[in-house]
Amino acid sequence: MKLSKKQSYSYIFEKRERKVPSPETLMCIPRELVEEFQAFVFDRKGKKVEVAAIDPENELLKNFVRNRFGGDVKWFSAKKEDISFILKHYSRDFKEDIAKLISMGVGINGNIVELAGLIIAYAVAEKASDVHLEPLRNESVIRFRVDGVLHKILTLPKEMHNAVVARLKLLANLKMDDYRHPQDGRIELERFADISLRISTMPTLHGEKVALRVLDDSNKDLSIRHLGFSEQHENIILRNIEKPFGLIVSSGPTGSGKTTTLYGLLHLLKKDKINISTLEDPVEYAVDGINQIQINPRTNLTFASGLRALLRQDPDVMMVGEIRDSETAIMATEAALTGHLVLTTLHTNDAVSVITRFLEMKAEEFAVASTLNLIIAQRLVRKVCDVCKKEVEIDDAIIKKIKERKDIVNALTLMGKEVNKLKGEKFLVGAGCDACLQTGYRGRIGIFEALEINKPIYDLIIGHAPTERIKEEARKNGFYEMIIDGLEKVFSGITTFEEVLRATRNN
Repeated sequence: MKLSKKQSYSYIFEKRERKVPSPETLMCIPRELVEEFQAFVFDRKGKKVEVAAIDPENELLKNFVRNRFGGDVKWFSAKKEDISFILKHYSRDFKEDIAKLISMGVGINGNIVELAGLIIAYAVAEKASDVHLEPLRNESVIRFRVDGVLHKILTLPKEMHNAVVARLKLLANLKMDDYRHPQDGRIELERFADISLRISTMPTLHGEKVALRVLDDSNKDLSIRHLGFSEQHENIILRNIEKPFGLIVSSGPTGSGKTTTLYGLLHLLKKDKINISTLEDPVEYAVDGINQIQINPRTNLTFASGLRALLRQDPDVMMVGEIRDSETAIMATEAALTGHLVLTTLHTNDAVSVITRFLEMKAEEFAVASTLNLIIAQRLVRKVCDVCKKEVEIDDAIIKKIKERKDIVNALTLMGKEVNKLKGEKFLVGAGCDACLQTGYRGRIGIFEALEINKPIYDLIIGHAPTERIKEEARKNGFYEMIIDGLEKVFSGITTFEEVLRATRNN
């Protein structure tokens, strides 16, 4: 049998200047498919289209071009640097691109594949932590959580919702024909090497709701200074992670950055001579050099059973993603007593309450007092946008809100500041711009309190002292509440009074 010769193609820029096609020509193939197919449209006149590709023989690409354009297609070869050159000049107006696809409806031209890809790319570009696809009676709403706050981004026609959900379920290898039960999975993104998605589906009255958690490892700076710790807190942390055993606890509500803080500590601890293992639910970020274990209740791999098994793996450092029950609390303190450094998280409002919570979960006073080295309590506040920041005098409405919060007034007094003297002072705020979705904020940073357990506090725990008495003793050793840390960041121009008021309102 005689093999047919592979067709040869002229190089797109062999006899012509490398120039940027018009925006209308570029958008003949959306950016996401240019990245996927490594191809672009160079020229289009009527039914005549010139397409350049690294692999013009790609059957998927040929089928797409045939369905999209029909007519007369002339093919050229391209190089990787040509694709990079074209991508640099691509439109980043995701809303406009999505609107074009919506106008095309649910068809055979791959627009649902493109639409799902555009939604994901839009979320990545806006640095969203979560994406919500929410079916309503007559439409579908897409919302992004950016810097902890949900923003309505766009709406889809109701008939497109199921198609987009089906595409996402396919990417996550979920059951396509199961609409009545919640499902969970993970999507690995080829176009974004350091980003993956955790997907959760939930049946609702008007269809399946989808929540996507964007897990981004790219350019993640986990240094404790970058996370927002002050120099004093940094010194306390460095002093305590050098201890060979004991408990370090990060506390706060859901979404306050506790796990990120623990990852930051693990990066400080990670050395060839130390065996580090984690138990997580879920494993959100892959870290080289650390043994990360995904909790799976269906196989009876819980935090408690996993911790019991880990103790037979000769660990030096263990991270337990969360203490949820008495069994895990008791085992964590026992592991710390027997010569291991244990890092974990707990849901409490402040650092001192961690002690009370351990005792409520039946851990013995002696074990708690002996093993607790350091408790970090935290919240996240939004940072003033660097692009649109400006100085303004504090608003009377903000001063009124401050006066209504006794804890804030007391914190300002401890800092040597009077509320009435704030009027006339200037502080940095964001005016609102495209870079921050008109919010005035871009990015988040932690506000912290760090309680170090010393001998006087040890004695107070053994003696069942109330939390206020423990705080009083801690202040003698330099302890200060996270409200003060937050206010310091306001006066430094990092965040605003509004953010500190919002983040600490449950204290």
